[in-house]
Amino acid sequence: MGRKASWIGVLAFTLALAGAQTPRIEFLTEQELNDTIGTAHNVGIVGRDSTNQRVMKIIRGIINPDGDLDHFQFRVLQSGTYTFRVDTPFDSVLALYNSSGGLIAENDDDVPGDNTRGNRDTSFTNADSGITINLSAGTYYVQVRSIAASGELARFRYTLRMFDGSTAPDYDPYEVSGTNNTAATATDVGNLADDFTLIANAFLTYRQSDIDYYRIEIGAGNLTVRTFGATDTVLTIYDSSLNPLATNDDDPHDPFNPFTSRIALSNLPAGIYYLRVEGYNYPGGPAGGWYDILLTDYTPLRRFVSGRVNFNRQSLQTVPLTFEIREPSDNRVRQQRVIYPDASGNFTFYTYLMSGTYHIACRAPTSLWRVIRNVSLNADVSGLVFDLVNGDINGDNIIDDADLLQVLFAFGQSGPGLPEDLNGDGVVDDADLLTVLFNFGMVGDS
Repeated sequence: MGRKASWIGVLAFTLALAGAQTPRIEFLTEQELNDTIGTAHNVGIVGRDSTNQRVMKIIRGIINPDGDLDHFQFRVLQSGTYTFRVDTPFDSVLALYNSSGGLIAENDDDVPGDNTRGNRDTSFTNADSGITINLSAGTYYVQVRSIAASGELARFRYTLRMFDGSTAPDYDPYEVSGTNNTAATATDVGNLADDFTLIANAFLTYRQSDIDYYRIEIGAGNLTVRTFGATDTVLTIYDSSLNPLATNDDDPHDPFNPFTSRIALSNLPAGIYYLRVEGYNYPGGPAGGWYDILLTDYTPLRRFVSGRVNFNRQSLQTVPLTFEIREPSDNRVRQQRVIYPDASGNFTFYTYLMSGTYHIACRAPTSLWRVIRNVSLNADVSGLVFDLVNGDINGDNIIDDADLLQVLFAFGQSGPGLPEDLNGDGVVDDADLLTVLFNFGMVGDS
């Protein structure tokens, strides 16, 4: 079993730009077969959609085999300026076609000083293709291919960016609420509790000295870290005292981009380690763009949390319990798990959070929240007891008139899954009404 870092498991991210409306970034993966305009991968709307929300597409693709042509269909709803850029350390060619398949524009290399031709963000070489052009509303096609007809240079990994305007927004989902440019502000990936961990859609700012740090915790043994993407990364791993253990620039683990990095370490003591990712420094500035980090071969570090819930409900083993592990300083939710207890209310789950002190909260679908505060997760935790109070049907963490009215309106109904059936006997009756009345006015923990 593997895990994506929980804060990156979505396809769309929100990006704030000063002085402009907030665009939505959608991450997509190229869908084969898309070798012709007739079989083009439809990526939807670029620019402003039907709600006037700006939409930017980030599409991960591979040119493979020799002679591969990748086509993407898109629509624009409003006339204006649109930009298409290919990020790759290799020599790409970008072409734009109208709805009838007629060629509108084509670009092979970046043209210094010409803001309409080439990919001005990357700094690999001048062989960075891109097009900025005025388009009317309608359907269009983009084609990505290699300048080379065959061989290693003809097969590569790339990122196609499609957006309105001429300036691409920079956005790192791991720096939304701050920066991870130093070890002190490193993104806390946590203890690696599963067989592999993927940190997806990370970003290095184009042509700038952007450094990304990540903090992990593993058990004693090995660790392999790889970067994947269409940029040129340099990877360094440090121990908990920030002593460098290994650095790697280029590695052939990815045949479609040998400029990514790989480090394999063995005989590591259990503990905290830091990962540093930066772009290789070209004459035009450091490499930038989107990348992923894959962590494997480590010893999972699982801290188990166990205990019992007391809850007046039949067939307790069918009741999903929501657990939240929260930061004591601001009550921010760091991890959420939904699990089922056994018939006696006993539960067990494990956490991937870094060792430390946290609040642990629990609720059933119709219960108030109960919180046990300042629990140390430096080791396994057992013996937690949550006394759940039934009757919060609408989930607002208070039992009041709204919950009472729901029971009254559903009174006499029967069948499985009724939220007003508080005791789970299959019918909404006096017992459920008395539960709400007996607990009326009670408020859950915050």
